Parts: sequence; structure tokens; C-alpha cells
Amino acid sequence: MKPLVALVGRPNVGKSTLFNRITRQKTAIVDSTPGVTRDRHISPADWIGRSFLLMDTGGYSHDNDTISQAMLEQTMLAIGEADMIIFMTDVRSGLTYLDLDMAKLLRREFPDKPIFFAVNKVETPQLAIEGEAFRKTGFTNPYFISAREGSGVADMLDDIVKAFPDATAETEKDPAVRLAVIGRPNVGKSSFVNALLGTGRHIVSNIPGTTRDAIDSRFKRNGQEFLLIDTAGLRKRARIDPGIEFYSSLRTEKAIERCDVALVLLDAVQGLEKQELKIIQMAAERHKGILLLVNKWDLIEKDSKTSKKYSDRMYGDLGNLSWIPIQFVSALTRKNLFRAIDTTLDIHNSRQQQISTSELNRFLQEILQSAPPSSKSGRELKIKYMTQIKAPWPVFAFFCNDPTLLQSNYKRFIEKQLRKAFNLEGVPISLRFMRK
Repeated sequence: MKPLVALVGRPNVGKSTLFNRITRQKTAIVDSTPGVTRDRHISPADWIGRSFLLMDTGGYSHDNDTISQAMLEQTMLAIGEADMIIFMTDVRSGLTYLDLDMAKLLRREFPDKPIFFAVNKVETPQLAIEGEAFRKTGFTNPYFISAREGSGVADMLDDIVKAFPDATAETEKDPAVRLAVIGRPNVGKSSFVNALLGTGRHIVSNIPGTTRDAIDSRFKRNGQEFLLIDTAGLRKRARIDPGIEFYSSLRTEKAIERCDVALVLLDAVQGLEKQELKIIQMAAERHKGILLLVNKWDLIEKDSKTSKKYSDRMYGDLGNLSWIPIQFVSALTRKNLFRAIDTTLDIHNSRQQQISTSELNRFLQEILQSAPPSSKSGRELKIKYMTQIKAPWPVFAFFCNDPTLLQSNYKRFIEKQLRKAFNLEGVPISLRFMRK
């Protein structure tokens, strides 16, 4: 599991700006209006070869309105879940009572958690002098940084990654295939887990959100061990109540990080909704194997063409994620449950497979002969050879005379043919075209 680093601080101290700089993205909203980031956003990041998760949280305040109280509660939950914390303040607005209160709270509630105290917006020597006053918080070794300009950020990140657990000190790899059962509330995740395990250890109710935490369970099938992560459902952001629902949502995202294959459950009656698409996209972005399960299939009136029509409609909604297999199950009647588990093992094995360079180049020559690439510029694209790069998921490198000549439709064609030739259904793959 990658370490989780939480960014905390009162509104408008620059948390989102620092988040964007560290993750090299522009996904966190940056605005001068306090309180724009009201929930939290998690994104993968890396520094000097060490990977981690960075979480941007909403700012906290002394206001008594509902939103401010919810933001404070979410911030405290984020701190509890995080492995380490970046506590940010703003030198330009000076040391506030709110900063002092948070510093006191952090030292009291999380005495054993690594906390990196950052004084932001230090862009001049004079501001660095003014930043000395922030030692009154009790954090006597602050990092003077500028999230906007980048100064001081590298030194802080160096120290943060040094505090990570030693990656080489991990015990022998667990042979179990890790499966995350994810989806919106009340689609039948706990019923699905209970049916697989043959136990009633998970609370089953038709009240959305009954399962509040992630619970791991182990079982074996045909000699293969599986680790099943039953997670709380992800609700639409506007429907996440402060406190316990936020915690459940965070645990779901962490479960995706932990898993090898994500089992995305949806309700057959409700169909594929935007929230499922967000969950699927989240798993795909993290390069996890994915299987889409349509639960409660026993409630649907069917004929011989129902499942195909349903699948075709879903693949239309999935768009470029149509490489994800769809299966129809019923946790109530146990229909197709173990077929789904067998499929996850196939996906896991395909995700781990290493294809020899000779096999790949035979494949490449066949498709180049049957469907050579075209170019709008008149110059000929010549793909000379390909190989698989070592990675936790299949990554293929293509060496060619000029990667800029590659057209997107031909790239999609290669990906489709790769999936067909090497059984990569349900497996995210990456194609990299490099000049040779």
C-alpha cells in the first residue's frame, strides 16, 4: 500500500497549489475564495523514485455554519487515515489563532504521526524573516516554501519520502489475489461477499450505507487464495454526509489502491450511472484489473437477447473503457458468482504476464502487413520493433522513426489487436511510442 500524505491547513493557505505542484497536475481547484476545496481529492504522486498518495483536504475554520463544521470533521478524518501530514500556513496573512489551535490539536491527537510544518508563500528574504514567528506553533523546524514558485518544496519532499517505510523491508509477497468489491451503496456488495464466503459476517440491509468500513476476508477456490475487500459504497459527492460517510468514501479509494482486480458492482434495475463510471475510471487510472458485475440480475425480466442488449448499451456508455468484461450475477441466488471469481483470476494472471519480445514482434509484423499505418503528412510511419517494459501492469514500447506521425485511430487499432492476441480483456495496458 502506498503511503498516504494529507495536506491540511486553514482555507486559502495554498494547499491546492501545492497539491497541483507535487502531483504535476491541475486537478485541484485553485481559487482565492476561502473554502473552495470542500471535500478532499486524492492523486498518485512520486518523488525521487518513491510513490505515494497525496490528499488535498478542505480548510477548517472557527465558523459555526454546517459547511465549516463538515470541513473540519473531514479534515480530522483525513488526518486519522493519513500516514503523515503536511500542515500548511500562510506567511503573508501571519500566524493566526486558528493556526495555533490546529497546531495544538495535531500535537495532542496525533503525537506519533510524522507532521511536516510548511510556511507557504515565502517568496522574499523579508518574508522568510517574518516566517520565524511561526515557530510559536511548537513546530520549531518549519519548511519555508512557495507552492506557487516551487522554492523549498523539493527539500520538504526529500524529508517526507525519507520517512516512508523501507520498501525493501516488505515481507514475502502474499500469494492471495486481492479483490476490491466496490460500487455505490445498496447495490449488494455485502450480499455478494456473504454469498461467496457462506457466512453472515457482513451486515446486510436495504438501507444505503449500512456497511461503513472496509473488511478483509480470505477464501480459497481451486487451490488459489483470494483476499476479498468488502468496501463501503461511494456516494455522489453532494450526498456524502460529514463524518462517517466521508470516512467510508476514503476507505473505498484506498481499497482500490490495494487491490489487484476491482470488482465493480452495479444494480441491474438502476443500470450504469455516472458514479459507477467515475469508480471505473478511478480503477483504470490506477492500472487495476477490472470486472464489471451486474448484480440483482434475477430481478430483470429476460429473453434470449436481454443480456446482449444490456451489454451493448453499457459498452456504449463505457466508450474507450470497452475492454472491461461484463458479467451478470445474483448474490441472492448465487448465480455466476464463482464464474466471476474465476474471471478475476484470469484477469490477474493476464495483468502479470510477461510476453517475450520475439512473440511481440511476430505480432507486430503481422498487423503491419495486414494493415500498415497511414499518415496525413505524406511521410511514412515506420514502426521498427516493440517490447514489453517491466511494470506492475502491461506496458509496451514501440520504437519508430517519428512518433508524431502516429494517428490516434491506429493506436487504438494496435491496442485492440494486442488485447485479442494476448488475452488482455479486463486489463489496463499502456502503449508508448518512442523515436528510434
